[in-house]
Amino acid sequence: MIFKRIDRVKQVGYKQIWELQNGRVDKSQFVCQLCCDKEIIVSKVNGKFTAEDCKCRQEKEIKAKKEQEQKRYEQNIKSAEIREEFKGKTFADFKSLAGKREAKLAAMDYVENFDIYEKKGIGLTLVGKCGRGKTLLSHIIGQEIIKKGYTAINIVAKEFYEDIKVTYNNSNKNTSDLVTSAKLVDLLIIDNLNAERFGADEIDKLFIIINYRIENKKPTVINSTGDLDYLNKRLALDHVSKLIGKNGEPIKVGGIDMRAKQGELITDLRNKNISGLKRRLEDSY
Repeated sequence: MIFKRIDRVKQVGYKQIWELQNGRVDKSQFVCQLCCDKEIIVSKVNGKFTAEDCKCRQEKEIKAKKEQEQKRYEQNIKSAEIREEFKGKTFADFKSLAGKREAKLAAMDYVENFDIYEKKGIGLTLVGKCGRGKTLLSHIIGQEIIKKGYTAINIVAKEFYEDIKVTYNNSNKNTSDLVTSAKLVDLLIIDNLNAERFGADEIDKLFIIINYRIENKKPTVINSTGDLDYLNKRLALDHVSKLIGKNGEPIKVGGIDMRAKQGELITDLRNKNISGLKRRLEDSY
């Protein structure tokens, strides 16, 4: 008897939802116009109502799972956190100045078509001198990819290796957690891959991860202050050929030194403020 009562209550609820979903109500008020934000789709067959999960519920569950994965990856790798200065940056913050336009377009294309690139394990390699905007562009890519529902972490190559070394003498940290996170994240971004700063062990650790990702079709974005000749001289030819094979030819980020330009703007502002202060002091005498 109690089960029949529960079924009657359920049928009443389903009927109300069915009438809402099949009525003439303005559905533009709902986030999901298919289920009217009920997360189930109700059907009526021979006078009986049945329900199945709406795809929006599945999407929410997938999104929640991805968010949990993202937090776990960031917790495992200290240097994976987005730097404060880059949080919230978008492509609008990367100016299409001379020497930088091609790199910006390549990055925008990569984000826009990441669904395709991700399935094929295709990454991106950015090269150029210090201060040209490689790190900013990499962080923008990572944040835009996360917005699309993927996981992405940005590791600074040298800092990542330091994270690994810390685990050797720290029982509360597990080396495998760091390496596994770097291997499994949807998009791994390696910032500042400058080989002259690394020893053989450091290079080996990084390329164990990179090789795993290449073999398992998981994309990696890399930036370095060296050009292709530099990479060929500093890294093993096998390493470079694998990167080119998965990322294509390195894309140069040229143009002005953005850090120097920022420094000039700060100096100009300071000089302007000092001039105003001088005038006020002179007027007070």
